Order: sequence, then structure tokens, then C-alpha cells
Amino acid sequence: MKLKKNLLKSNKKYLLGCSFGPDSMALAYYLMKNKFDFDIAFVNYHLRKESNYEDRYLTSFCKENNIKLYKKSVFYKKEDKNIEAWARKIRYDFFKELNNNNNYEAVLIAHNLDDLIETYLIQKERNSYVNYYGLKTLSYKEDVCYIRPILDTRKKELEIYCLKNNVPFNIDKSNFDNSYKRNKLRNEYVSRLSDFEMKEILNEIKEKNKEKRSENSRFKKMIIDNKISLKKATSIDINEFTNLFYLYLSYFPFLKPFSKQKIEDLYSKLFLNKNIKEKIVGTDYYLFIEYRYLKIGKIYTNKYSFELTKKGNKYFRFLVDTKYNEIFSKCDTIIIHPVSRSDFYSYKGEKKRVSKIFIDMKLPSSYREIWPGVYDKKGELLYLPRYMERIKYTNKSFLIFDIESLIKIK
Repeated sequence: MKLKKNLLKSNKKYLLGCSFGPDSMALAYYLMKNKFDFDIAFVNYHLRKESNYEDRYLTSFCKENNIKLYKKSVFYKKEDKNIEAWARKIRYDFFKELNNNNNYEAVLIAHNLDDLIETYLIQKERNSYVNYYGLKTLSYKEDVCYIRPILDTRKKELEIYCLKNNVPFNIDKSNFDNSYKRNKLRNEYVSRLSDFEMKEILNEIKEKNKEKRSENSRFKKMIIDNKISLKKATSIDINEFTNLFYLYLSYFPFLKPFSKQKIEDLYSKLFLNKNIKEKIVGTDYYLFIEYRYLKIGKIYTNKYSFELTKKGNKYFRFLVDTKYNEIFSKCDTIIIHPVSRSDFYSYKGEKKRVSKIFIDMKLPSSYREIWPGVYDKKGELLYLPRYMERIKYTNKSFLIFDIESLIKIK
């Protein structure tokens, strides 16, 4: 059993997701034997009689070898419906929580070569739209880095490794239930593949990923500043758009894949020539079609209020140019807070309601709740910063607002 060279660093700390199966236990022993610094995370789902047995033996193994073990105990409820999706969410939420609290270099997942082949064959059979075939050695999910160090090792080799080194493990008996499609594929096909046949499939995966990279390089040019250009998107057919949109979704790995029907509906809306805002079910993200772009993002609603005076114009969120600071000739103090859409402001020589000005200057919907207004102490709107998609600031700019800072205000 070998890991890819330079994949893991001896001076970094890792978290290993462990099920007490031969794959994760073989990796745990290898890390321990080679003096890597790591902790273990284990979830007891209480779905099988053996769960508590696995819990006890893993606890004993970690105690004997001075490995820190984090455990989570959960129980399935019928309303959760899909058991696999429920368990996966529990597991990855647990990894994320531990990673945030301990700042690990990465979370290690013990997927092996058989898992990689199975994933690819299922993708191929379903004719799935994917941005990568098989499994990646390194990937990110919600800002957490995941590494699969043993993707080059076959499952049977991991079992032999455990037996040779007296490493305890347990095999989940449900893995032999061929009523599950993946189990049937694993037990009746993948496990019986020769090393030569495995290599042939790996070469096939390599070629498909090469084609995918070439395809994605073209589609990436249609994504500008994390937005899809409508001009580009409407110049391609539905099949190409599906690939483009799946590539774009890979920028948001925490979002569930869209159904084929949903993507077809979305494609038809690109040609309606109107602004559209739709909430993505189960998230706080929206899908926007507006101002020449298709975009996924949040609607920011942060509340803030800052007071600036003539003598104290420096504030880390704003760059104020005092040389051209005409507002301070009218009052000693200004107050900056989200502008009210019902206020009026003189824009391009005409007094207009702010809500109308937002449309005129094509302000993205996601910014409208937090767009700043400069007021005097009486509440009169003195200045409304203009939104420009690619504005270039100079030393003559009156007031520069760092909108990204306003987004992050709590």
C-alpha cells in the first residue's frame, strides 16, 4: 500500500473520516506507522447491529495508539427519507464542524481504486453530466479540502494489508446485498476485474477527462466574474448549455445538481429578455437572470451605520478623498447606511426615486438591500454612489465604497 508522493505533508495535521471498514482502517494504520499527525472522525448511525461493536473497537484502537477520536451518534428518522443522502449530509457536516474548530490541512477520505471505477461506470451508465469522471484525489466542499490518498489501491489489497498488520476492521454485511445497484456492480463486476482490465478502464477515464478539460476551457470563457454571459449562453444549443451550467455549478459545490428539466426550463428563460430572480430551494441562494448575465448568489441584507466627520474621514471600509469632498462643505457629519429605495435623489440632472435609479444604473438585485447612501443628521440623502460594472477609480474619485466589506458586515 502506497500513497502518491508528496500528497501528504509530515508537518501538517489531518482529519481522517473512518467507518471502521478495511479501507479507512488501513489508511489509519498507514498514517500512524509513517508518523503523520492526524485525528479520526467516526459517525455511529445506529443503522446496523454491528454499529456499537465498531464504535467500541475503534475507540479502543484509538486509545491504544494515542489517536484523538471525535465521535457523533445519530439516529435515522423516517421523515429523512433517503438514508444515504441523510448519512452523507451528517458525515460531511461533522467533518466541516471539526475542520472549522481545528483548522486541519485537509480531511482524508479512504475511497479506493474500486470506488473510483464504480463511480465512473455509474456515471457512464446514467450518461450523467459531470465535470470530472471518476473521483478526484483532491477536491473542495464548502471551503474544506478533501484528499483521497489511496485511489491507486485496490480494495482487496487494503483488506490484505489490514490482515498482515493485525489491524482491526469490520465489513458491512449490507455491502453484499445485491438489491442495491452499486453493490451489484461492485460484487458481480468490479471486484472481479483483473489488474489489466482495471488499467484499461483507467485509461478510458483519463481520455474522457482530457476531453472534458478541453471542453471546459471553452466554456470557462463564457463565465466572467463568476457570472455566465447571456450573449454567450444564448449562442449555444441546450446540450452545450447543460455542460456550461454544470461547469458553473462546480463553482458552488455545496449546491445540489439541477435536474435536466430544470436546466431546460432555465435555458428557455434566457431568451425572454427580462430580469428573473428565483430562490434555489433549500438554500439561501438565488438564481438571477439580469443585465446580460446569469448568476447564482445571495441577496445581502446586512444592516450597518457609520458616522464620518470632517476631522475623522478615515474608515477602513471606505476610501474618502478629502480634496474633492464637497459634501463636508454642507455639513460637518455624514451618516452612511443602506439607502432607502423610496428616497429621492438627483441622478443625471433629474430627481428620481432610488428604486428607479437602481434600474437605470443596472445595480444587481443581490446588492440592493445593502447599497449605501450618504445622509446628513436630518436624514436627507446627500449622495448615492453610482454602480458601474467595471468602474476605474482615480485620485479624483469622491467616495469609494468597498461593497465586499459591506457584504461581510455582521
